[in-house]
Amino acid sequence: MDNDPHSDADRQRDERGGDARFGPMRLLVLFLVLLSLWIGRSFLIEIAWAATLAIALWPLYQRLCRRGRGMQAGEARLRIAAPLGFTLATAVVVILPLLIVAVEAMRDSQAAIDWVARAQQTGVRAPPWLAHLPLIGGRAGAWWHAHLTNPQAAAALLKDVDAGALARWTGMLAAQLAYGALFLFVTLLALFFMLRDGDELTDYVYRTARHFYGIFGETFVTRLVGAVRGAVNGTVFVAIGEGAIIGIGYAVAGVPRAVLFTLATIAFAMLPLGAWAAFGVASMVLLASGHVLAALLLFAFGAVVMLVGDNFVQPYLVGHSVALPFLWTFIATFGGLQTFGLVGLFIGPAVIAMLLLAWREWIGAARPLPEDRDEAMVARSHTTMNL
Repeated sequence: MDNDPHSDADRQRDERGGDARFGPMRLLVLFLVLLSLWIGRSFLIEIAWAATLAIALWPLYQRLCRRGRGMQAGEARLRIAAPLGFTLATAVVVILPLLIVAVEAMRDSQAAIDWVARAQQTGVRAPPWLAHLPLIGGRAGAWWHAHLTNPQAAAALLKDVDAGALARWTGMLAAQLAYGALFLFVTLLALFFMLRDGDELTDYVYRTARHFYGIFGETFVTRLVGAVRGAVNGTVFVAIGEGAIIGIGYAVAGVPRAVLFTLATIAFAMLPLGAWAAFGVASMVLLASGHVLAALLLFAFGAVVMLVGDNFVQPYLVGHSVALPFLWTFIATFGGLQTFGLVGLFIGPAVIAMLLLAWREWIGAARPLPEDRDEAMVARSHTTMNL
């Protein structure tokens, strides 16, 4: 053991110097982080989408990779092929519904153009079911007769709907599609790298959290991952299941444009009470067409599916990771949607859940559950990606 007093003094001076440099180093790191966020601000939503997808899909990806390692000897080749194949599969799943919506929209837009031209030339007779609508049938029929049955009145009402307006709408749609294509490309590119480097990212995140907050940091990251994954599972997968089952009801009941109604139901099911509005409109369409029994049965069927999905399936998939009261969930979902766009559907509830966890820890009310600590330690030691 070295007892040189000069060595001890030098060591103490170095330690004091390190402590003195720690504050400026924090400021430097904070400045560089803020500068990096400002530089990449145009792509933050895409990165958030990619991170959300990576968190949600990581268990499935790991399972497929383990099978691939048992079947394939080339580890380096698997490191590229596995995330690339998984990213392309994700792209197909995302793009296919958009293509269906685009095809249906083009069909409906052409039908709308023909209807407007016919209405301006010869007028359009009121459909037989219009007068039978509850409460508003008489007024709706009178308005239709005054504004659409007469060709001159119809031409005056629809004068702003011309080829020029439709061309401008088509141009705006093309611009939105171009932006959506760029958005999807950046998201999938980021997803590929997150899947490829998932283990390293996990190890880095857990070490950083442990460095700043100790065991609570690891527990916090584990809970955050569980909240995001629970939000995705409880929102997307349940919405797809509910919308698909209700879509079968649309087909059986004879709802027009059943495929489009099904996709709309899946999309609206991601919002609180959204699916109720979707199949409620479909039931109103059947009711307006005179199919009263089919409308009532469809609404009852949709209500049963939603009650089972929201009260049994969704809590099972979410677990305790996003156990928020309805009001908090409502605010987090719509607030996240308004702030971040569609990705806010998942980020919003996760942020609120993490706020509650941090608040309880701050006031001393939180006690990390044994399973949380074990899960964090396992994830940390095995670098299993919970990012």
